[in-house]
Amino acid sequence: MVTGTVRRDVTEVLLGVLRSIEPYEACIVEAERDGDLEVATFLRELRRQDIVRAREATRLLKRSLGRANVVEMGGAHAELSVGS
Repeated sequence: MVTGTVRRDVTEVLLGVLRSIEPYEACIVEAERDGDLEVATFLRELRRQDIVRAREATRLLKRSLGRANVVEMGGAHAELSVGS
């Protein structure tokens, strides 16, 4: 059985990862502008890893919601996705 605590924990992880992805683009652009391609490459890799973590957290959250039969409520459907 999936508990509310597990769903809440996965949701918090997903939100944290999504928040961490946001500032990468500006930092990557700044590093490229400064000519530091090594830092830009490093930041791209960090962003890629965070996206992988966000996708896995999304998968786990969808699974836990599906098990709890919470996905559909009154005809509404919640769709979770993480961009590439």
